Amino acid sequence: MYNSIYPGYVNFYPGLNNRQVKQKQDEEKTSRQTKDAENTGNSNINSQGKQAASFKEQSNLMPAMPRPNDIVFPNGQKTAIDYTKKQIHIEQVLTDFRNTANAIGTPDDIKSEVEAYLTLVQKQADKENPNTQIIQANLKNASKILDEYITNTLQKPSKVVETWVDTLFLQQIEYKSEHTETIKEKPVTAHPDSVSEEAITKEPVIAEKAIEEKPAFYVPQNSQLRDMFIQAKKYSANDYKEEALSAFQDVIDYAQATGDVQTAALAYFEQGKIFDDTNRIEDALYSYNRAAVDTTDNNVKAKAHISMGRIYDDYVKFEPAVDHYSAAVSFSGESDNLGLQTKALTKLGKIYTGRYDRDKAFQFMDMAETIASETKNNRLIGMTDAANAQNCDKLNEKHKAINLYAKSAETFQKIGYYEGLAEDYIKAGDIMIQYGNSAKAKRLYSKAYSALQKCDNPELEQELINKMNSL
Repeated sequence: MYNSIYPGYVNFYPGLNNRQVKQKQDEEKTSRQTKDAENTGNSNINSQGKQAASFKEQSNLMPAMPRPNDIVFPNGQKTAIDYTKKQIHIEQVLTDFRNTANAIGTPDDIKSEVEAYLTLVQKQADKENPNTQIIQANLKNASKILDEYITNTLQKPSKVVETWVDTLFLQQIEYKSEHTETIKEKPVTAHPDSVSEEAITKEPVIAEKAIEEKPAFYVPQNSQLRDMFIQAKKYSANDYKEEALSAFQDVIDYAQATGDVQTAALAYFEQGKIFDDTNRIEDALYSYNRAAVDTTDNNVKAKAHISMGRIYDDYVKFEPAVDHYSAAVSFSGESDNLGLQTKALTKLGKIYTGRYDRDKAFQFMDMAETIASETKNNRLIGMTDAANAQNCDKLNEKHKAINLYAKSAETFQKIGYYEGLAEDYIKAGDIMIQYGNSAKAKRLYSKAYSALQKCDNPELEQELINKMNSL
């Protein structure tokens, strides 16, 4: 299990020189192993057989569904939830979840991952108006992690924790923390270009409320700095890359001189994108990292980490890629940005698929699907299903892939996203070719061709024509 979902665990890998990256990773690994040996000692080493045997003895303590207070954990503590009451408090749910993890002997590394999601639940519950869908999604993610541990330990499928959580949701739950204090929220500091993305990654009701209460994006207070930033963006939009890089550097220098670290971080992020596009990888990594470190906006942090993760992913640097994608999951969770969280989880599903780590690949695919469904954004939902379908195809789960492509196609058809619809039909047709069913493939390719007539993608259309002619 990766243990880097907390932002503090993320390391910055400044370049992609193979020898330097490998040396850096080896040094960090040795340091971690030394610290682990000093902290734990040999006395904590248990065999997998003993752990499984101990687990089996305790497994009957796992609450499969809410029931009266007859659940007792190994430490003698009873379940915190009184199921005989009409209403359950979120604090009780979190206490019982942690007790459940302790009761089944969950290792520390898995506990830390579970705790990351429970922390996001607590932060949401502490708000004046908690988003219950975000709370439920994170509890579901935590339950899947524990169920995976149970499955691996007992060597048989388990959904006992997820079933317990689902049954809890049928109860009347008070999602607002008892310790909630009214705190005046700071203005959202998202980049101007991200306004449309932010609007589609939240529920309609929540988005409307945000627009009423606070600015939708960060605007430099200094008028000269604002004009400089706009001019730099114009250079970038018109593909004057060198002029844009110089203009953004001017923004950074002036913003830092005037104490506007937020605008400086946004300019670093824009520089990173240009360096990225022109394959100046080390410069891109430096700029993205400065944006992530300097900004106070968790959305910008998440985007910067996704961008760094993608670069390392492209260069097959597994550990730093996972670190950055995991950090993006955390920062987007902190800002309640379900769209960015879905994107980061989808990236993690893909990277574990590439290593043919089926358990973790499906874990992250399931999480991405769960979070995407909460956004109510059909395009994002369809793209997540399509990405998961592609992963299933690579994992030789052809039947699952076909079903997910069909689900994605239905969503894209509903919203009129014909390019995505065509791609779904083409990839589903490719799978039919692998099955030797050329007749079915022809029908799917024909549907793809019809969809492409409603959009403009000549390259994909030519690729499709070549496939049809080869049948």
